[in-house]
Amino acid sequence: MIDRLVLPLEPNETYTREGFRIGVNHNLFSLLSAPDHVWLHGDQAVGKTHAMHILVAELDQSVLVTDADYELNGLEVFSTVVLDGIDQWIGNAQKELEIFGLYERLVRAQHRLVLTSRSKLESLDFVLPDLKSRFSMFSSYHMLPLPPEEQLGFLQDLVKKKGATLNGEVGRYLLRHLTRSQSGLVQAVGRLNEESIFRNRTISIPLVKEVFSL
Repeated sequence: MIDRLVLPLEPNETYTREGFRIGVNHNLFSLLSAPDHVWLHGDQAVGKTHAMHILVAELDQSVLVTDADYELNGLEVFSTVVLDGIDQWIGNAQKELEIFGLYERLVRAQHRLVLTSRSKLESLDFVLPDLKSRFSMFSSYHMLPLPPEEQLGFLQDLVKKKGATLNGEVGRYLLRHLTRSQSGLVQAVGRLNEESIFRNRTISIPLVKEVFSL
């Protein structure tokens, strides 16, 4: 039996528990680990996808789907099914019917559905009122971004783990001009560290500009 599956596969080092900082979302994983259906929403780059990868990696018989074209039939064999970015399914009658069918099969199997979106459920234009009604009964969680100084601390910790240092000015420049996504920062720091070693230079604003063509 397949214990877990991540679709599509992402680099493991990008989405790890060690590379994730909770910030103000203190009870996030306790909610995600409970047996309830969950609707998780939050702005872009707050770490929703990162959290979903952690969840699936730590739960047996779980699956993560990020592609709206992926076949949903048969996924009810998993005890936890995650549809990451449910926004891309909503508004399409055929897709909503497929999700409705998956949800009903999961309920019969006493399995659960976890959904992520950028918007609150109330803000999305459903074609099927019954699907919206079912989802409105899910446990809802609003995922919030890291406070600015904690983002900086997270970034500096990532660099420190690579054996380098990052001053506050460079860190804030990175956050302003690249990404605030935790997984994106992990990737950026990895690339910066490689370039720093290859060019025998410290991580500085000029190096950041060169590496990322800013």
